[in-house]
Amino acid sequence: MNDLTFAHGADACQPAEWPVRIPNGVLSHGTTVHTRRGQPLPLSIAGEETVFVVHLATLMFRLTLPGNLRQGVSLLYPGDVFRSAFVPSGSEARLLALTPGEVLRFRFDAFSELMAAAPAARAYFDLAVARQTARQAIHVATIGQLDCFQRLVTFLMELALHTGAPASDGRVVFEMPLSRSEIAEYLGVNADTLSRIMSRLRGEGLLIQPDRHTVYVSDLGALAALSPASPALMSLCGAAAPEASDL
Repeated sequence: MNDLTFAHGADACQPAEWPVRIPNGVLSHGTTVHTRRGQPLPLSIAGEETVFVVHLATLMFRLTLPGNLRQGVSLLYPGDVFRSAFVPSGSEARLLALTPGEVLRFRFDAFSELMAAAPAARAYFDLAVARQTARQAIHVATIGQLDCFQRLVTFLMELALHTGAPASDGRVVFEMPLSRSEIAEYLGVNADTLSRIMSRLRGEGLLIQPDRHTVYVSDLGALAALSPASPALMSLCGAAAPEASDL
């Protein structure tokens, strides 16, 4: 059985040493954008830099380089932040809502004033960026060093840790926010290979998918043991390593 504690929304991944809760001063100042699946979020307001604070949603930052080279760069979870200045110049970028939910939008000048006036907002922003940078480093190492099977397992662990909730019989359930082609793009894996790996995990009883968007992990410890990136992901989320039970 696993020993992880899960919660919904912004508390899904909550290391005790980091204030991942969005401060009330931030929640009360932003413009709430209600997202739908696949909705693009404009990266500027009247040409001015924008800051997004993810409240209750999962987003993807996708970059397109010259030659139509498209890549999903990072996933953003509740509590994460995004500045349009994160986009490298000379490239095309999109911020896409992968799930229905809520995102707070700020003009950067207004957000900067808020951070200057409220130390809690400043600390939240700095540590949210630090957490995202650490998670991005794990993702880069995963793509560069792990095989296709381990990449997919690492991705599933990331979703379970950041968005998962406890289900019956010790299982963990989460929503799959990406299509098969989007997962393949994000992980640099052939779509057919991806399908075979998912079939293998289902055949071994580790995953159950009653529908397209719902995933149950029957034994999180057993899944974690299949990727060398799992300890880093769990440490980042303040989660103790789960023990694998017999399937």
